[in-house]
Amino acid sequence: MRWTPSYCTLDRSTMFGLPETLEAQIRAAAAAGFRLLSADLFSLRSHRDTHGGVARIRDVLDACGIAVFDLTGITITDDRTKTLAELAEFLAFADVLGATWIQSRMPIDNAVSRQVYAEVADRVASAGLGLAFEYSSFVPIRSLRQASDFVAEMATRAPRQALMIDSWHFFQCGDTLDRLRELDPSLFGYLQLDDALAPGPDARFDTLNRRTLPGRGSLDLVGFIAAFSDLGLSGVVSIEVMNEDLRLLDVGDYARQVASTTLDVLGRAEAASRAGR
Repeated sequence: MRWTPSYCTLDRSTMFGLPETLEAQIRAAAAAGFRLLSADLFSLRSHRDTHGGVARIRDVLDACGIAVFDLTGITITDDRTKTLAELAEFLAFADVLGATWIQSRMPIDNAVSRQVYAEVADRVASAGLGLAFEYSSFVPIRSLRQASDFVAEMATRAPRQALMIDSWHFFQCGDTLDRLRELDPSLFGYLQLDDALAPGPDARFDTLNRRTLPGRGSLDLVGFIAAFSDLGLSGVVSIEVMNEDLRLLDVGDYARQVASTTLDVLGRAEAASRAGR
């Protein structure tokens, strides 16, 4: 398998009013076969505030044989003070947990926010980490082409600048697989994988509650993954399923379903890519 799945904690996070369960999620992810973790800021904050730090999380990770791949996600705006305060949190978490990427979003796009983003990029790179930019239909930079241009600009200012492409947002923004095949491979960082249920009247509600397990919705995830493979790309896929019904499952059952559906899609995509050669 050319793609390595990473278990994402966001759907079980305190953002949804749930109790903090990072240690239980790590154990469940390990039992389901995951060896990488994508940890969310809300749960990390809650754990830190309860236990005085996240050293316990690192102990559980080490015991389970799981590494933290990325932390999600810093919000970068034209408020430099607020942005840099949040960055300090991320860098502290990354230092203890050994993360290699920080995911970013920029809901305000102007000259000042771009200057702040460049400063964040420089500080993240100086810490030995990568900064992965996520675009979506909810922010000003809302297409693959716009995001590629933005990351290319930031890459002239700091190393390890990359795109993090989420399948739900990719299709929501109206991007196509043909456009994806035009992507400059040097701008690619990693993927987030999730499927979509039929859209409702509120896209913001849908993005938080009506995603679904890979292969269980309407998105062409096989074609999506195969297009990256055709570009010669591989790496990590973080499975960011956010679904109000799946949140009710036992965490062990949830982790097993995430693992099995993801491996099925990845396997079918690899077969499709081989068949197309």
